[in-house]
Amino acid sequence: MTNYIFRRLLLLPLTLFVIILVNFTIINMAPGDPTTVSLITPEGAKQEDQSVALSSDDRYLQFREHYGLTLPILLNSWYWLTPEEIEERLEQIHTYKQDSDASPLSFKEYDEMRIRLGDTARFQMKSLLDLLSKKDLPFSFRQLASSFFVRGATLQSTVGPNLPPKVREQNQIIAQENRFLRSQLFDSEDSPETIAAKSDAFVKWYERVKEERNYEPSNSEQWFSFFFETRLSKYLSRVVTLDFGTLRNDDNKRVIDEVIKRFPISLTLAVIPMVITFVLCQFFGFLMAFRPGLVDRSFTLLFLMLYAIPVFVAAPFLIEKVALHHTFPFTDIPIPTHGFTSPARIYDQLTSSQRLLNIMQHIAIPLVAILYGNLAAQSRLTRTLVLEIKKLDYIRTAYAKGLTTFRVAWKHIGRNAAIILITALAGSLPVVLGGSLIVETLFEINGFGRFFYEGIINRDYNVVMFSALAGSFLTLIGYLGADISYAALDPRVTFD
Repeated sequence: MTNYIFRRLLLLPLTLFVIILVNFTIINMAPGDPTTVSLITPEGAKQEDQSVALSSDDRYLQFREHYGLTLPILLNSWYWLTPEEIEERLEQIHTYKQDSDASPLSFKEYDEMRIRLGDTARFQMKSLLDLLSKKDLPFSFRQLASSFFVRGATLQSTVGPNLPPKVREQNQIIAQENRFLRSQLFDSEDSPETIAAKSDAFVKWYERVKEERNYEPSNSEQWFSFFFETRLSKYLSRVVTLDFGTLRNDDNKRVIDEVIKRFPISLTLAVIPMVITFVLCQFFGFLMAFRPGLVDRSFTLLFLMLYAIPVFVAAPFLIEKVALHHTFPFTDIPIPTHGFTSPARIYDQLTSSQRLLNIMQHIAIPLVAILYGNLAAQSRLTRTLVLEIKKLDYIRTAYAKGLTTFRVAWKHIGRNAAIILITALAGSLPVVLGGSLIVETLFEINGFGRFFYEGIINRDYNVVMFSALAGSFLTLIGYLGADISYAALDPRVTFD
């Protein structure tokens, strides 16, 4: 058993890596990105555009840099682009800017090319510097080259809560460098002498920082960049240190902190229904299996009806018909319709026992909404398992020995049925993090389900990736726990 557990734990990092690779690739290759802006045209149609095509390039770049979206996804070959390829792409962008009707590019193609060239700029600074310095090229072309040169040279400050003094000092240096670079951008009103001075300033700046910023890497450094200067490698380097990033809408809130804050809520809404389901499905499953006829058919019909009712129908019904304007039986306590607890000004004044009671009052109806569908399914599964086990020879032998029905059901049937039930429940462990999206939304419970749903809607990559990673990890741990439980419940099961 020890060797088996050790082998499974060794496979865990490799399995998680493959899961991260697949999820990360799918998320990053999906159309759009977190900076996509949805607009409604005067005709009422929905139009999606990129902030780079609007008047917010600085904010757009900062956002994309912060999320690592300016790097290729898996492999980085941008160092190997030739100067001719860079000039050709600049020429296509320049032609479109001068006369979009005469350009073979559509607006979408132009937009994508501009974004890609901006991302590539930091790896092709020498080529861009040569182009902006060429006096025989049109001024508008050199001006465009200067803007992409500044784009590639611009660094983003470190954001987040509780930054150390050294990082803040570095942020100030970065801000000064960025201001200097922007001040040297070619302007249409500049005289030839000013353009020449700015061009020389770019050359001097480049010579000063090229080694520090590694603008002219060696062949081995280019190969290193090919594998490790990518979105995936940057994300993995953060995951190894348990840094899952910050929220898209608030750089002062870390994803892991938000998850920890919601953990007690989701743990409560996941474990309690799981335990109740396991106990009740055993009871109803045995009842239906040992009472064929009216009892079996009645409960079968009831559970099929419950299973067929979607939670988005049951939850509003429970709120309106059961909770709203009603009290708990035999009391005058109103049934709460939203929240995990009462408002903080009330909850903070309660004692420990009163807080526990307050939580149970608030989650009573949500638990019913979470519980009924899974209970119906698991009860039907238990019934089927019990009926199959009852036909086995060792059960007939147990009856022949004179054992009572209760003892046979408890010691022989129940133990073997529980083995299969554990498999079904093991896959439910990710619910601890996933929560019940619909229930949490309708009952205004600030748990993981609602948190991750908002992350998907906002295209918050950090939240979505943490959800996938944590859910996969819990699934693997759940199935490992199920395997260990097999051996504990059935002596015939070994992993040697």
